[in-house]
Amino acid sequence: MNPISAEKEQPRLALDRLSLPRFAGRDVSRPFIVALEGPNGAGKTTLCHALTRALNAPCCLGTDQAWFSESFRVRMIRDAEWYASAMFFLSGCFEQMRLLRGRSEPLVLMDRSMWSTLAVHAAKSAERLEALLTMLRPVAEQIHVPDLTFILDASFATCQSRIAHKTGTARALDELTASSAFHAREQEFYRWLGRQIPSLVFLAVDRASAEQVAEKALALVRETAPC
Repeated sequence: MNPISAEKEQPRLALDRLSLPRFAGRDVSRPFIVALEGPNGAGKTTLCHALTRALNAPCCLGTDQAWFSESFRVRMIRDAEWYASAMFFLSGCFEQMRLLRGRSEPLVLMDRSMWSTLAVHAAKSAERLEALLTMLRPVAEQIHVPDLTFILDASFATCQSRIAHKTGTARALDELTASSAFHAREQEFYRWLGRQIPSLVFLAVDRASAEQVAEKALALVRETAPC
């Protein structure tokens, strides 16, 4: 194996010694939840809006809105210790899932989910991911995860071109992790996640229009969701 190939294999080898804990089963008291995941700039929000229109279904953030006061969000992403940041966003994800319980809509779209928090820290190091999985394991059977997850599989170049069109805080925060190495490790996390859970689908976006990606996702939702 040449040095470049060996370097690419390292993230996978590091992650493959880890495994997800057993999370709670399907909660029939809440809507079927479809989460949209992927790197910054992959087109998650655009797809979420398209599916919302096509399915007449509500869309929410993976983290409850109460966690998103501007100054506090920036602090927890940019300045906080990594484990404090991770626990902050994971708690917001758990609260969002609680709030969805009992809602009358049969289906809800979710722009990011708890997988995003794990992805960011896995992209920093496998040791961070291992620490978070160890923390989650004792309570995992009480944690509900999305019923179907789409991973928008976009190249670093595609993501960078889309981030360049953003402005203000959104662009500044996205640029904190704007490196090809981080992008590659984040992608490897999602591939590892796909080997862990069956309810995950990759959508290639580099050579497809937003409309084509939405059409494919829409067909898969209609095929999978019990509504």
